[in-house]
Amino acid sequence: MKPRLYISVLAFTMACLQACIPTKYLGEDEKLLVSIAPKGLEAVEPGAIEALYQQEPNRLVFGSTPYLALYNLGKRFYDPQKIQERIEKQEAKRDRKIAAAGTDSTKVVRLRTKFDNRIDRLQENKKEGNVLMQIGEPPAIYDSTLMEETMEQVDIYLNSKGYFNHLSSYEKEVKKDKLVYITLNIEENAPYRYTEFSYDIPDSAMLRLVKSTADRSLLQPGEKYDEEELSAERDRLYELMKNRGYYDFVRAYIEFEVDTSFAGRTAQVKTIIQNPEQGVNHPLYTINKVFFKTDADRFGIPRDTIRYDGVHYVAYKHRYSPLILDKKVDIYPGQRYSQLRTSTTQRKLAELDVFQFNNVLYNKADAPSDSSFQLNAYINALPAKKFQETIELGLNFTERTPGPFSSVRLRVRNLFGGAENLDIGLRGGIEGQISLADNNQTVLIREFGGDVALSFPVILLPFTNKNLLSGYSPRTRIYTGYTNSDRQQYIRTNYELGLDYIWQVTRNPLRPPVMQFIFSPVNLNVVQGEILDRNFERNLIANSEGSRSLIESFSDGIISFIGFNFIYNTNDFTQTRNARYFRGLVEVGGLTKELGLDLSNSNLQTFQYFKINPDYRRYIPLGGSRYFVYRLNAGVASPIFDSEILPYEKHFFSGGASSVRAWQSRRLGLGSYAAVKPVEESEPYRVGTTRDYDLEQPGEVLVEANVEYRFNIFSFLNGALFMDAGNVWLLEPDSNRPGADFKFNRFYKELAVGTGFGLRLDLSVLILRFDLATKVYDPAGLYGNKFILNDFRFGDFLTRNNQSTLQIGIGYPF
Repeated sequence: MKPRLYISVLAFTMACLQACIPTKYLGEDEKLLVSIAPKGLEAVEPGAIEALYQQEPNRLVFGSTPYLALYNLGKRFYDPQKIQERIEKQEAKRDRKIAAAGTDSTKVVRLRTKFDNRIDRLQENKKEGNVLMQIGEPPAIYDSTLMEETMEQVDIYLNSKGYFNHLSSYEKEVKKDKLVYITLNIEENAPYRYTEFSYDIPDSAMLRLVKSTADRSLLQPGEKYDEEELSAERDRLYELMKNRGYYDFVRAYIEFEVDTSFAGRTAQVKTIIQNPEQGVNHPLYTINKVFFKTDADRFGIPRDTIRYDGVHYVAYKHRYSPLILDKKVDIYPGQRYSQLRTSTTQRKLAELDVFQFNNVLYNKADAPSDSSFQLNAYINALPAKKFQETIELGLNFTERTPGPFSSVRLRVRNLFGGAENLDIGLRGGIEGQISLADNNQTVLIREFGGDVALSFPVILLPFTNKNLLSGYSPRTRIYTGYTNSDRQQYIRTNYELGLDYIWQVTRNPLRPPVMQFIFSPVNLNVVQGEILDRNFERNLIANSEGSRSLIESFSDGIISFIGFNFIYNTNDFTQTRNARYFRGLVEVGGLTKELGLDLSNSNLQTFQYFKINPDYRRYIPLGGSRYFVYRLNAGVASPIFDSEILPYEKHFFSGGASSVRAWQSRRLGLGSYAAVKPVEESEPYRVGTTRDYDLEQPGEVLVEANVEYRFNIFSFLNGALFMDAGNVWLLEPDSNRPGADFKFNRFYKELAVGTGFGLRLDLSVLILRFDLATKVYDPAGLYGNKFILNDFRFGDFLTRNNQSTLQIGIGYPF
């Protein structure tokens, strides 16, 4: 009965939407453009063609135009004349207030700013329309002239990609007398390809340089003609010259002459680099002197100068060690001028985070008497504030209960004069959790802590001269922290001490690092806790009768481990690139015991374990602020040597805002095993069983996969459709928990599946995320009831239930 009802509701909804295309507002000869679809493309991406449309069609959703409907609805309440009257009233009021302020310049500026902001908002509303009009889209009245211009742009684009013999046309179909559907018929045909390269470069030194790097050229025999690649090759040659001493060189000297008439579908390319108007050849510049200024100018007061490794460090007071700054400078006397070394110097200095900004300027030295040309380099770095405090406030929304959280951080820069940074932080938060005693009540759980970290801009190791990995922005970080978690089931206190070595590799000095390495040779955690809930304790004991004791993982102990973390990332903060992300984490704990250092005592036990966790993500732009993103996350953690206990903090957990979102945090698993609890039923009275979602489910094996389709709804509001799958398992069978162990021949059948819809508010400085998720498949469903999407109700998002969740977070889930 339920499927029939859903199908009927869906059919009725679609029928209503079909009837909601607002064509009644069109003029007699006007038609609505609702679709442009390219067909026949084989090599060219459809998204590239869609970007050329000179007239965007109104978006269709299930055969209707909801954005156009919103626009028309908003237009009913839009009166530009009234808005203009409000603007004039605000302008008059502003003038009266300013006149009354008289000569009080401070008050005048404040009033002018206040009213100008109001007037600007009204002007924007007058131009863009009201909120509904801005969310929606105006009617796309079909214009044949714009369609012809679209075809011209398509032809130009295909020619630029080497498809000179392509054929293109379009067909127009009018439905319901008012709706225009355009089909672009494109036949690419075979593209032109490069067959021969030649050079016209009078400067013999420059000619030798270009030929010596021909194997790195972006234009190779047999490849398709592409004007975009020609432009990129021009940029490559320009950067080549700027990095080999040609300070005066400009892009305008570079030209390409392409001959496509030699033979069928072939392109011969001649690279031309002209000589300067004055002089026979392009001048080569070397660095004469380098000056490094580390404080702001105070005119009339001379600076002190320290000469170190050929660089002149000038300052009124030398607050930064030349020994450290020297490792961040790539510009030295006697070198050829290089734009690349200039950029790497600026990037390395910026990464120190002790300067507000820095730049590198060059002045030509006195006119040479011989054929040499020289430059003086001036590195200017303005110090940042010594102390910087950051306060963050936020709100979690868990179990329909708001819980505030906050953090306060203080950074002290250049602590000892060697660009060291000291970070001190305090944090605390409260969130809701369903009461273990009464599922209809929510209790507040809390977490608070603090940390202190001191970082050095070098690799600190014995018997080194601080030059190790100096070309890769190295850092040494010493960290100590304290965390206290007060939950219903238990209290855990964690004391941390760690040493990290960090370095990174970047492909482009102007972009974030592509690869980051973190080696942690020293990590020491002291964990103390107390179990508060007896039912929780009994559950741990019941599940600890196997060879690996879960209850013992809650014992007080010392966790020591060596870790390595590798991150490969070609994306940016806004996640708008065609990019890949990979993070690999490896930890080996308890090696101190194998090395003869036993840290355990009568009260604290030690743990020996191994953990690996690879995480891969792919970001694929689809054009028009649309993206397809997927993620694969896996992991294995196991006791090693003679140990049979895995620390509780080192287990894997599934469920939550960045995992399988249809399950609450840490509540998914294990495998197909279902944790149950008794429940009393009346009429007739009996004691039954129901799923127990209260307990966390720690596992030793993790497999997760996520896919998202992201799109823009309007302005700063983005949407996402997603599906998540995953679970956690044990490595060994447990007679008390059948189906909880990982097996290759059935794990894929035990992947829990959830789906949903998300809203993301892109506020520039942060992204606020709301994900509405519901369970589709529960591998641990009772009585064989595993496919549970039929249990979904829209009202579940507003009530406490085990079917659907509302996850709120900051930033993207992955």
